[in-house]
Amino acid sequence: MDEFAELPIVSQKERYLPGTEPHSPSTWGNAWNAKENSRVTSGQYGIGTVFVPSARLGPRGVVRVSFLGEYFNQTDFPVKGAQNIRSAITFAASFVPITWLEVFLAYGASANTNNKTSPNLLQALGDLTFGVKGSYQFFDGFHAAADLRLLTFAGVGNQGVDKFAVGFEPTLIATYDWRALSKSLPIVSTVSLGFTFDSTGGLVTNQTLNASEEFALGINEYHRINFGLAIEVPLPIATPFLEYYLAGPLGVPGGSLTGPDNRPVAVTDAMPQNLNLGAKITAIKDLTITSGVNIGLTRSVGLGVPATTPWNFYVAASFAIDPFQRGETKFIDTVRMKKVETIKPPPRMEGTITDKETGKPVAGAIVAIGTSPKVASDEQGAFTTHEVKAARVTLKVTRDGYKALEQALDLPADPTKPLPKLTLVLEPEVKKATFSITVTAAKKPVKAQVSLKGDGEGTGSAQVESGDAPTAAELPAGKYVINVIAEGFLAKTREVQISAGATMNVAFELEAAPKKPLVVFKGDKIEILQQVHFQTGKAVIMADSNSLLQQVVDSIVKNGVKRVRVEGHTDNRGKKEANQKLSEDRARAVADYLIAQGIEAARIESVGYGDSKPIAPNLTARGRELNRRVEFIVLEK
Repeated sequence: MDEFAELPIVSQKERYLPGTEPHSPSTWGNAWNAKENSRVTSGQYGIGTVFVPSARLGPRGVVRVSFLGEYFNQTDFPVKGAQNIRSAITFAASFVPITWLEVFLAYGASANTNNKTSPNLLQALGDLTFGVKGSYQFFDGFHAAADLRLLTFAGVGNQGVDKFAVGFEPTLIATYDWRALSKSLPIVSTVSLGFTFDSTGGLVTNQTLNASEEFALGINEYHRINFGLAIEVPLPIATPFLEYYLAGPLGVPGGSLTGPDNRPVAVTDAMPQNLNLGAKITAIKDLTITSGVNIGLTRSVGLGVPATTPWNFYVAASFAIDPFQRGETKFIDTVRMKKVETIKPPPRMEGTITDKETGKPVAGAIVAIGTSPKVASDEQGAFTTHEVKAARVTLKVTRDGYKALEQALDLPADPTKPLPKLTLVLEPEVKKATFSITVTAAKKPVKAQVSLKGDGEGTGSAQVESGDAPTAAELPAGKYVINVIAEGFLAKTREVQISAGATMNVAFELEAAPKKPLVVFKGDKIEILQQVHFQTGKAVIMADSNSLLQQVVDSIVKNGVKRVRVEGHTDNRGKKEANQKLSEDRARAVADYLIAQGIEAARIESVGYGDSKPIAPNLTARGRELNRRVEFIVLEK
């Protein structure tokens, strides 16, 4: 029997191994602003409050099933003299297979009794909704999502598939947890905007429906734009919430509907608007009970749009299931009263583990010392080892995505002295990318100097020589500029983007340099000995100028020009406005050609001067020919 077991307990603290925390713990006994009070549950369709979806998905691997029951009983609805009773139920299931994706489906059925319908009892059975939602956390507390739903509506009075309507509903959602801004703001807000493409108007074609029948069957004649707003206040035991949502019909002729009394009704007066007041009971682990009342803000009725109920009572239950039985690893740290006569046990080592690049704590890192049991760092990167008995130990730290760390430590000879607290830094593993470069001329290998230079932090550079076989270069992922220079050939360049761990095949086909060059580099200017030819009055480069512009590319690459400006000029014939535009378009066309040949767009700019900068009198044909020119000015070398 453990001799310490009988000692009085001073304190106990429970904690979970990072990554094994319960996904839907009970909120009973939590602090009023505890983060655990906010529980993710399934609403009417997928994860959300009740009628407004949420961009937060919760932990992956969890299945959430729910049912939602609704009840409404009202006289003089939707028209005077009518007695309407409606009940409905929706069964839903949601699953998060990966951290950023939710898939869900829902089955709905409703029954409506009204003395103004034929028959009095109308049922809508077998309505199915299939949906997927992709979500991303852009920063602490803020999630954005895209929700896509396929809506199917069974034929009136049956559940068959021989006659049904189909709808499609895309929605954008943004959710913000204000506790990320301040712990004293236990508020989670959500806003959504989407469209509903609805074809339920085609379910009934053999008769004209009145307002009571349209409400009973949920018939919509128009597509809709949807807006939703939800505010939750996660508190211990319960989470009260408020929802507002509206559905604005689209394409209503003249913006006016026809009322039950054949009078015109403005679409803004009849479009559904609701305010939902409710609360989620979260005191029981994995089970959430939701109840509330849905208050209709619209009182007018217009045919083609189902009437809005003055009120609607609902109750719902949602249950979270972990089908993969993710184990919860709980530790109980117990502090007992010290026994005076006991010998102090060997010390334990403590420390923190951080990321070398970000300085943030690293959770879930495994720390091993000799044959002692391994321990893991918590969310703050802190760890405490088991008892250390040796005078010299080797500490090893491993974590997926990081390089392993090994460190030898000499401990104090006096076991009563406390051990120093360790600060360990893990370096992220960087998966490099591989370039496979081939240089040929006339389809035959050419020996050339190939340089690769990255343009951002974290990228690198390399200088290799091509040969008969493809040449490999291994560098960090990122954007690179590749320059190829070979004696007797025109230089080539190309800008590429490569991802981590990828292999990219890059091939260059070189052209022989001309015996009589048409391009001269003069430091501040790239001078061309032949004009760039364009189609008359247009900014279309003639094919006979391609060789000339290839030599301009060669001059830019070989002389390491960082920035160059292409200037366009014309003679004085024609209108000044037309000459100005033509010079700008021709300069831009030449700049686009250079970019297409691999020069980075950031290195090229263009400008047109029209006929404002002649280099010869415009009195003769020769003078005008000289003035119709393109010049290349070196801005940075």
